[in-house]
Amino acid sequence: MLLLSHCYYHLRISSTMTTSCFAGSIFLATAGVSTAFTIRLPPILPTKHHHVHSSSSLFSSTQAQSYLDTLSTKEADGTSTSNFWGAPRNEQEIIDFISEAVFNDVSHHDAASNALNDNVAPTIDQHLQRIEVISEEPPLVIVHGFLSTEHCDDIMNAVIGPEEAYDNSENVKNQLKRSTMGAKQDKSQQRTSSTAWLHPDHCPKPLDEFSARVSNLSGLPTSNFENMQVVRYQPGQEFQIHTDHLDSFNDMDCGGRLATCLMYLNDSEDNVPEESLSNNDETFTGGETFFHEFDRAVSPRKGSALFWWNTMERPGSKGYDKNMFLNVDLKLRHAGLPVLSGEKWVCNKWMHPLPFPHGV
Repeated sequence: MLLLSHCYYHLRISSTMTTSCFAGSIFLATAGVSTAFTIRLPPILPTKHHHVHSSSSLFSSTQAQSYLDTLSTKEADGTSTSNFWGAPRNEQEIIDFISEAVFNDVSHHDAASNALNDNVAPTIDQHLQRIEVISEEPPLVIVHGFLSTEHCDDIMNAVIGPEEAYDNSENVKNQLKRSTMGAKQDKSQQRTSSTAWLHPDHCPKPLDEFSARVSNLSGLPTSNFENMQVVRYQPGQEFQIHTDHLDSFNDMDCGGRLATCLMYLNDSEDNVPEESLSNNDETFTGGETFFHEFDRAVSPRKGSALFWWNTMERPGSKGYDKNMFLNVDLKLRHAGLPVLSGEKWVCNKWMHPLPFPHGV
């Protein structure tokens, strides 16, 4: 009998896709046993429509904070952890929570006006249209307009490319280097992109704003976050199917990777009007984020963020303890499909149950 928690999963998804299916192979390795078999994945389902609910239930900033406080547990160190995600929630509850946690201050959130109408300030109802629930349980959501396009540009500009670097040492955190995997930071053909780590000092306003919103969304304090990871994918590069949490991460002082917030820093051509493509040299093709469990390939949209929990245990769930062993939720396996043309840029923020001392 193969125990899933002790298997290594590897799914190779072909960059040549048809509308009917994916073809791929899974390799399982256990102590003394290895096997391989080919699977046929079902077709990607059409993108679901964005969900809207009445603005009458939206709280003011003060009311929203009061509401969030009722869902929180005060820790001994003075920080608060939200219990909202600890219980199964329906789509409406998730939309309400994110609306209040992320969009309670409409005045400073200029991303909606970039994507909807450059000349008209965003309304509350327009914000609510920007929340899409892919899965209620386990939670998987898209928040469109999570950060402004200007801040996305600032983050990309804060990264130093190899041609700009004067120092190739590992101490230059904001310099692009070959991406790695796992607690030992090993290089692998499973992940062929380039990565840089940004400290808040590299780009203060966008990084502080991003972290604050991720904290409101996850309910976890920013002290439990890793530094922002910025990733560049060039043509042919990909990140094959994987989970963001591994059993070995439990050995870290901060515990495992509880949750992920992945945000797109530039647009896929799918999300740019055809008449604007000739004037936009920052778009790319391919590079969708594919969630096998939900038959969903998310097309990258600048400023949009994906949020999910990586583990079976979440703050507020029965028996949860921040010092406990965290078990990976295999339903959240995902892949960054190969980029076909152009460059794809994303950033990641990973969250832990305990304070994270520094970025990798």
